[in-house]
Parts: sequence; structure tokens; C-alpha cells
Amino acid sequence: MKELLELLEYNFWANDQFILRLKEQDALPDSIHRQVSHLLSAHRIWLHRVNGRGTLPSVWGEVDLSSWEGINIELYNETTDLVKSNALDRVISYRNSKGELFEDPLRAILFHVINHSTHHRAQIALLMRQNQILPPVSDYIFYLRS
Repeated sequence: MKELLELLEYNFWANDQFILRLKEQDALPDSIHRQVSHLLSAHRIWLHRVNGRGTLPSVWGEVDLSSWEGINIELYNETTDLVKSNALDRVISYRNSKGELFEDPLRAILFHVINHSTHHRAQIALLMRQNQILPPVSDYIFYLRS
């Protein structure tokens, strides 16, 4: 559990590095806004699935830039609370976006959330460079050194 909590903290930190850098910009291209919104929304959707909440947020819906920091904090807090209060081998039943039923252990879902975020941060970094915005350093080793 300790290692997973550390990875969740890293994920929060890395997301925050990007959010802070992007908030410094006068304007953001839609492509960047869309990817950050998706990264946050997908994490929220997984929490909805795990906690058996009703209506899922839109996976590609626009999330207002002014709320990114707060959402990142909420996601981190809710996810770490989930880890601390549940067995990681607890099997979660959920439906994907196509309505298909799946069952996976909580540990697998959380590792998926972390990897999914890393994947989209890489896409965001590329989009930032394409728009002459220097992406933040977000490698795990730099998190450990901070």
C-alpha cells in the first residue's frame, strides 16, 4: 500500500506541475485544454465506478481551467482515502463506456489511473512544445528529489 500511495502522490504532483505551468499562459490551445480536461475527467470516472456512483462525468467534456487545481486535489484526496480504507484486492464490478460489464481488483484500477495520467501528460507535453510552451519536468525521479 505504501508504494501505491507514493505513486498516487507522484501522480498528483506531476499533474500539479502541468496545471501550474499551463495557468501561467495567457491563452491555451483547445488541444491542450481538451487533454487536461480528459486526464482529470477520466480519473473522476474511475472513482465514480469504484464508489458505485450514478451518472458518470463526460470523458471528453471540457473542465474549466480555473477548477483544475481544486479537482486535482479532490481526486488525490479521494483516491488516497480509498486506498487507506479498502483492501487493494477488492474486486470492483463496473461498466465501461460501451456498457460492458467488467470486474477488476482495486489495485489494477488505480495502477491504470496512474498510467493513464502519465500517458496524457506526455501528450500534453508534446502539445505544449508544439505551441512554444516549455513543459515542466515531471519525471518520477524529480518528484523524489523535490
